[in-house]
Amino acid sequence: MIKCLIWDLDETLWHGTLDDNEEVALRPGIRGVLEQLDGRGILQSVASRNDHDLAMAKLEELGIARYFLCPQIGWGTKAESIRRVASELNIGLDAVAFIDDNPFERYEAGTYLPELKIYGAHEALELAGYPEFQAGKLTREAGRRREMMLSRLERNTAEQRFAGSREDFLRSCFMELKVRAAREEDLDRAFELTARTNQFNNFTERVSEDVVRSYLESPARGLYVAELKDRFGDHGIVGAAMLDYGEERLDIRLFCISCRIEGRGIGTAFLGTVLKLAQQERPAMLEAVCSYRATGRNRPALVLLQLLGFARKEKREHDSIYAVPFPFSYGAPDWIRVNVKTGHFKQAEGRILG
Repeated sequence: MIKCLIWDLDETLWHGTLDDNEEVALRPGIRGVLEQLDGRGILQSVASRNDHDLAMAKLEELGIARYFLCPQIGWGTKAESIRRVASELNIGLDAVAFIDDNPFERYEAGTYLPELKIYGAHEALELAGYPEFQAGKLTREAGRRREMMLSRLERNTAEQRFAGSREDFLRSCFMELKVRAAREEDLDRAFELTARTNQFNNFTERVSEDVVRSYLESPARGLYVAELKDRFGDHGIVGAAMLDYGEERLDIRLFCISCRIEGRGIGTAFLGTVLKLAQQERPAMLEAVCSYRATGRNRPALVLLQLLGFARKEKREHDSIYAVPFPFSYGAPDWIRVNVKTGHFKQAEGRILG
């Protein structure tokens, strides 16, 4: 699945070459492609050899500048520009695509960034029909992904300008995390998280929609979600956890946390709250276990488990089992207000943990 498409400008996004003082014009049909991909939650950016101010002014004049996050316009290499976009948006290069009319630029980018998906400008109007650009069912979060990424970038800028400690900055964000049992209307978003999340994902297992639904419907299973708000906006559902209840142990089949909210303690607050509440509901359980399969990109998921006190219990050929004993004690960081909403858990409405 492509998460970000990076556009060249001259003879790709528009007809003509801006640096040659040509009267450039948006290619027919391109505006529709931009709108369609944006509506699917696919982020877009620019990597172009051009005068930055001139190119940005032209994008504004054409009424499409808003679609492009972290545009890289200058005289450096396209490969470096693409790498910078991926880094700023925190997206793996294997989920990034690049479109350019110049075969040399495509070859150079592919040589230095072999994970990159690369397309010629002649394919621009066909991209939305390619399988890798199909986003599945449109969730509320997908439709607002550009807006939410802008919120994340705004938060990063605010943090860089903040004069106090990082903890003081996090407190100033007024984060509120709601942890609750999933509902029918959450299934599409829970499935989307399992399909898109690569870093905070213990197994990076691509489960089917039917499997996700079974965790909502079975009394021996649980599906829980986390919703986040802060002073920068409403981030929607940012985490999901699929649990299997046994007589003496809780098995975390899968947990996934959106990489957009990394580095704030949200992952541990969510999973720690779920574990604490599961323990309260089924006090006979002796431990919680979780399988972890290393993929090279999901080490943050292992760090999250370790922060919660999980230790390796068993090493297997392709993965390891991590466990933490019950009773389990956890308190969220003081910069996160955790609300537990009534539902599967027998808790009072609005109870605050941590």
